[in-house]
Amino acid sequence: MERKTRETCVKVYVCKESKVDVPIPFFKHMLETLTKHSALNLCIEGRDLLGYDDHHLVEDIAIVLGRFLRERFKEEGKERYAFSIIPMDEALALCSMDFSGRGSLYSDFSFNREEIGGLALENVEHFFSTLAREGGITLHLRLLAGKNDHHKVEALFKAFAKCLAQAFGKSSGKVSAKGTLDL
Repeated sequence: MERKTRETCVKVYVCKESKVDVPIPFFKHMLETLTKHSALNLCIEGRDLLGYDDHHLVEDIAIVLGRFLRERFKEEGKERYAFSIIPMDEALALCSMDFSGRGSLYSDFSFNREEIGGLALENVEHFFSTLAREGGITLHLRLLAGKNDHHKVEALFKAFAKCLAQAFGKSSGKVSAKGTLDL
């Protein structure tokens, strides 16, 4: 699925091995986390053509990814409802979703910093809200605990990814976006 506007160019597609190519370092890290932990083998490419800030690219990636997930769920979805609670060090995130066709976000989280690695943290909620609307997903995201904003955002993305894996009947196993577990 592809979207080209005067501001951005975004592509989302299935590939043999997940790959993310976006110019916002922390957002790239979160999308890599999402692709790995959802086990959906997604490639996400995004370019900001005007370079104002991160808002339009984050929004357009959410639009395309939401639409892509909606179409893919129609073809390959296994479970309408999914639920996960994910720890990320001191942070703890809860996600539940319903591929209902009635997309909306119900969230409860906040951050102390304004941005991390080029991603304005106000765009985290906007990303999930846009994705839920375009994907036809009733999405609940909550932070149950957390102090470090990086960990809080990562816990939210991982909880969402694990719900996607469940909805599509996938297992990500012992995956790590870093490539290794300290076991």
